[in-house]
Amino acid sequence: MSEIITFNTKDAIDSRKLDKPIIPTFTLINEDSLVLRQAIPEFNFEKPSIDANAFASTLVETCKKHQGIGLSANQCGYGHRVFVMGSGDEYVAFFNPKVIASRGEAHLIEGCLSFPLLGLRITRAKEIDVEYQDFTGKQHFATFNGISARCFLHELDHMNGIVYTDRVKPLALKSGLTKSKKLMDRIAKSQASKIIAERIGNNVKNAY
Repeated sequence: MSEIITFNTKDAIDSRKLDKPIIPTFTLINEDSLVLRQAIPEFNFEKPSIDANAFASTLVETCKKHQGIGLSANQCGYGHRVFVMGSGDEYVAFFNPKVIASRGEAHLIEGCLSFPLLGLRITRAKEIDVEYQDFTGKQHFATFNGISARCFLHELDHMNGIVYTDRVKPLALKSGLTKSKKLMDRIAKSQASKIIAERIGNNVKNAY
């Protein structure tokens, strides 16, 4: 009598894991790179030099990797007029962004992925009306306020070759850089202490 082999297709389907596509990430360029100081031309959707969707997706993943809320293409060394902004799983790519109108002012501390641990107090509009294109080239209009408005304006500055260190007075920048260096030194010492402690622990475990 031949053996009968049966397959439970329901169990197979339930247990099957669909692999999530791996999206690559970019490397952030050095803060002294000339690319950060160059205004980026309009992105041409009629003759695109890149796959806009794929590029935007990689930019989003890079922003997430570094726990940022905004990231511009030129922060990764690319001369495409696009930045991404958002948090969690909700990010939007803004191609050819423009500010149509702005209202009010706020003087708050900002950070930047290109300048780790450097917090600077910057004056920006409280609310802005903007227009931009998505990765398909479709035009959109939106209004942002608070941190969203600040992030949009920060990234738009990047598109125009402006970094936030340009928007503070020399003494304020010097003070910020001093605090940043102290914080970096503290983190470096803490990491070094952790490594030493781990090595000591491993030596104790391996002692006879």
